[in-house]
Formats: sequence, C-alpha cells, structure tokens
Amino acid sequence: MANVLAGIIGALLGFSGALLGAWIKSRAEHGKWLRDQKLAGAAEMVSAGTSIFELRIGSPAWIDAFEPSELREWQAQLQRGRAVIHTLCTEETRAHANAFVKSCWSVKSDDAEEKAISALQAFTASLRKEIGVD
Repeated sequence: MANVLAGIIGALLGFSGALLGAWIKSRAEHGKWLRDQKLAGAAEMVSAGTSIFELRIGSPAWIDAFEPSELREWQAQLQRGRAVIHTLCTEETRAHANAFVKSCWSVKSDDAEEKAISALQAFTASLRKEIGVD
C-alpha cells in the first residue's frame, strides 16, 4: 500500500511540475509576443508619422514629386501602428503616441519641428520603459 501511495504522489508531483513548466514557458512566450507586437506597431507608427511630418514641412519641389496615394498609405500605416499601441500599451505610452501623431499634422507653428521631436522622444522613452529596454 505504501508503495502504491508513493507512486501516486510521485506521479502527481511530476505532473504538477510539467504543468508548472508549461505555464512558465507560455508566459515567457506571451511576453515576447507582446513585446514584438508593441515594437512593430511603434515602428510602423513612427515611420508613417515621420513621413507625414516631412511631407507637410517639405519644400515645394519635394511636394511636387509626391503622389497622393503615398499619403493615404502613410495615414493607413499610422493608424495601424496607433491601433496596436492603443490596444497593447499603457495609458502613458498611449498619451505620448497621441501627442506624436498630433505633432505630425501640426506644422503651422514656428516650433513645430521641436514639438514633433520632443513628442517622438517622449513616446519612445515611454515605450522603451514599458518593454523593459531601459
């Protein structure tokens, strides 16, 4: 009887160890997936936002060579990236992302470039903190 009980206890401990290992691995994989999604969304948003900003402050010669379909693609890319950030990131990072997007479209002031750079730096700093790069 003692041998049977020891076998059952050993099997239960082994099974619970396997479950714990699977859960830990699953959590690590989920964390990596989440980090990768945040980075991809941020890269898409920053790339498109920067292109939009540069178009809006660009020289007339650069604007003449511009195709309207490019702006539509940048807008779509900006929104895809922003959707990822808003879905997966913290409130602080979302607020900085919104400030960056707003600065991409606001180029009428004299300090528009400084505001855009400042908003981009705040966004990237918040994202880096969130994903544990800093």
